[in-house]
Amino acid sequence: MTKRRFVEVYDTPSGMGGSHTVEIVEESAGDRVKVRVWYGRPTPNGWERWRDWDGFTFEAAKSALTNRRRMALYKSS
Repeated sequence: MTKRRFVEVYDTPSGMGGSHTVEIVEESAGDRVKVRVWYGRPTPNGWERWRDWDGFTFEAAKSALTNRRRMALYKSS
């Protein structure tokens, strides 16, 4: 199995005054999507997750997703 080296992510409001970095994991009806929070940092050995939020999933409005980009899961040494 090949490990992903990059993931397509967006920003979405956290509801706490900041934003979450999220990946779309499932398309729903209309403007709704299920997203996964990426919270941590890339390292030479892969993603170092910070348990507070990393992996948390929730439903969001697709129209609320901004700043589409490709995020590295590994840091070049």
